[in-house]
Amino acid sequence: MEAQHVVVLGAGYAGQMATARIAKRRPDARLTVVDASPVFVERIRLHQIAGGGRVASRRMTDVLPRGATFVEGRATSWDVARRRITVTTATGSTELRYDWCVDTLGSRVDASLPGVDQYAHRLDDPRGAASLAEAIARGGRVLIVGAGLTGIEAATELAERHGDVAITLVASGALGANLSPAGARHVRDVLTRLGVEIREHTRVHALEAEVAVLQSGERLPFDVCLWSAGFVASPLAREAGLPVNALGQVRVDPTLRVPDHPEIFVAGDAAAVDGADGQQLRMACATAMPMGTYAGEALAKAMAGDPIRPFRFAYKIRCISLGRRDGLIQHVDESDLAVPQVWTGRVAAAIKELVCRSTVFSIRGEGRLRIPFYRWPQPSRATSPLPQPTAVGD
Repeated sequence: MEAQHVVVLGAGYAGQMATARIAKRRPDARLTVVDASPVFVERIRLHQIAGGGRVASRRMTDVLPRGATFVEGRATSWDVARRRITVTTATGSTELRYDWCVDTLGSRVDASLPGVDQYAHRLDDPRGAASLAEAIARGGRVLIVGAGLTGIEAATELAERHGDVAITLVASGALGANLSPAGARHVRDVLTRLGVEIREHTRVHALEAEVAVLQSGERLPFDVCLWSAGFVASPLAREAGLPVNALGQVRVDPTLRVPDHPEIFVAGDAAAVDGADGQQLRMACATAMPMGTYAGEALAKAMAGDPIRPFRFAYKIRCISLGRRDGLIQHVDESDLAVPQVWTGRVAAAIKELVCRSTVFSIRGEGRLRIPFYRWPQPSRATSPLPQPTAVGD
């Protein structure tokens, strides 16, 4: 009997974990992984590259588990009815037929605002980070739009490495609004100490050449702009006709399967998944790796016709690097709401670095060991198994 073909779209944190778990649980399956990058992108370290730091480069074929076939290319069209995906590569295009599919195409910076594509840098991939590093090395005024975790980490990294550069961080609301008072205070103190100008409750209406036009009408000049004001999912799922939300994330059931398409699992930033409190999980490495591992396990069970328990996840902490010598570990409850406890300074920086290293360690451990290796925090409230949809192969 011909081996069932599993295609994993995207080889980021979620895709790596899904691939590793499928390879472990179903070595009899034919496993193909599609990604546009020949190297594994540690997205949580892109701000380090932007600051001029060195980050290890790992070839995709060295990170993926044995037995997985890697296709370097970009999925450009998806026929979900026929279970066909067209992949464009450097030498042309190819069509992949699948029995099962895992969509882990992730997210990208939302560049829909006028002028962002033309006048701003983004931390989407190593190439964009390297381009930003080159621009900043020339000096001048740096404007960072968006004061979420990406914006904060980029601002502190750049300010620490480039003391002669004037950096302004623009926040649409209050800085550190999702942190505890102590956490927000520490972030503000570090930014101030590093000489970063903070503009709160400020919205950018559009970008022009070397000018950000604010909603108030004020024009804010810059030499280099980093845009980090939100993320959207890959448009491929929407174009394929799958159910998506306003951000392009696929709406899935509690087992991360697409309604009416139980042969498709979605994980990571590409999926709209509710947490224990009913609120949607945020886009992050912290949620992508658990979702990816779960999706791989669930798909393997679906292939065998075994029951699948719903995905369960609980938040524990938020880790924020504030340059190489400082950081913030913000403790949160299971629904990601900040609690008073924080760790700061060099201890927090060391923990953040340990967390970053643990991602690659977990991916390699999951791919190389025969037993399940990766674990993630679970909510305290128990749930029951859900009915299993049936997927029929061609």
